[in-house]
Amino acid sequence: MIIKLVRHGESRANSGEVQPTQVGDHTVGLTPLGFEQARMAGQRIGPEFLRGALVYCSPFLRARETMREIITGAGLEPGTVRVFEDPRLREVDHGYVDAASQLELRRTHGWFYYRFAGGESPADCYDRTSTFLESMVRQATRKQTKTVLVVAHGLTIRCFVMRFLHLKVEDFDRMAGIPNGWVVTLAPRAELREPVFTSGRWGVEDLPLRSESE
Repeated sequence: MIIKLVRHGESRANSGEVQPTQVGDHTVGLTPLGFEQARMAGQRIGPEFLRGALVYCSPFLRARETMREIITGAGLEPGTVRVFEDPRLREVDHGYVDAASQLELRRTHGWFYYRFAGGESPADCYDRTSTFLESMVRQATRKQTKTVLVVAHGLTIRCFVMRFLHLKVEDFDRMAGIPNGWVVTLAPRAELREPVFTSGRWGVEDLPLRSESE
């Protein structure tokens, strides 16, 4: 089985056009650049990967728009690919206080453990991602699926990789923010060019890591 994890394209919150705390994070859509990034991700993934794949998506608007453009970018009609929306793939809840103002607290209390004021911690996201992963594996086994696509959010994808590979918290802390429209691949390590982390027969590639100065 090969799993491709895609972070949504640039959103109107990423560009600074809107504040999620004011409009509702789940309503934030893509910018024109975000639509282009999503279509390019679809071109990289390609139609052969998507045909017969299990396809999952966060229900947030920017993820749903990204999914639609990925399918189009791969040269397929949106209606020909069945997409399962799963709320467990939603973005980490950053609460209603500016996340940037909490940076030092995050460094002090840990990137994985710090709970955003009024929101979640990545550890909380890890818990719900774990239950999603269990459901996904059962469905993939039942359908004998060889390819899986998941469109979600940066922190959610990092938690997914951590859980799938049984990585340590220190490994999570080494992971950097995932760029918009970026494709991360989980697969048998023998099929990967340059795995960043490995566990047993599995590995992950194209996962950004923090520099030592961060």
